[in-house]
Amino acid sequence: MRPMSLRPNRPLWSVSPLDQVESAFLSLAAGASPLTLPVALFADTDATGSLSVALVRARMVHPSCTEQDRAWVWGEVLRRRVLFGEPWGTVAVGLTIPALRRTLSRLPRLAEVEVCELEQEVLAAVAAELTALTGDEPQAGLRLVRAGDRAAHRLLYAAQRTRRTEVLPVDENAVPQPLPARGMAEVFAVLERAVRAGILAEEEAELIAQTRLERQVMARAAAAMGMSVRSAFRRRAAAEQRLAAALATQEF
Repeated sequence: MRPMSLRPNRPLWSVSPLDQVESAFLSLAAGASPLTLPVALFADTDATGSLSVALVRARMVHPSCTEQDRAWVWGEVLRRRVLFGEPWGTVAVGLTIPALRRTLSRLPRLAEVEVCELEQEVLAAVAAELTALTGDEPQAGLRLVRAGDRAAHRLLYAAQRTRRTEVLPVDENAVPQPLPARGMAEVFAVLERAVRAGILAEEEAELIAQTRLERQVMARAAAAMGMSVRSAFRRRAAAEQRLAAALATQEF
């Protein structure tokens, strides 16, 4: 039986950047004083008053909403963003979330690219494009979504290019440095001491144990821990560097 069993309680990359923006957007539309826009922005109604930004978005994504209505809404949101700043920048990004989700759902899934990393790249591109927009842009929403789509494709293309050109060793878990060349029990003990000393996280020690000592392939170990293969390799490399430095200086 293994001398140690260090399993993460939850996936390491479980927070979705899109979900975080969505949560912030919806919080603006909730409570006693929700953020609103005039209902008159929609030409198909004679009603007066206002709608919460969440209801405005719901109307915008409905097939009955015209391009002109969307342009009016975007013009007002961008105008307020320029005049008042936040939270209208968050509203602008929040309006793109449904379209961004559809765009991302059509993209290929690569083991090397963490979903959260992809979403973060997309949101960064959307935010950058937003700073270049004014209230006079009739295709504001389309421009923002296309900026996110381009960023996603760049990231995926870079990962595919690396996959084609990267030379991998025959055994991905060869050269098990910086672990001492001793028995398995002693090595497990080193990992356990490193965890107790705060040099390694439990997830990192588990990753090293599975791939270096038990010779499990990285893809399987990464999947069990809820991360991509690329993230797992990076996490293991960083952990081993810290462990090597600690062993060299006899920190534990």
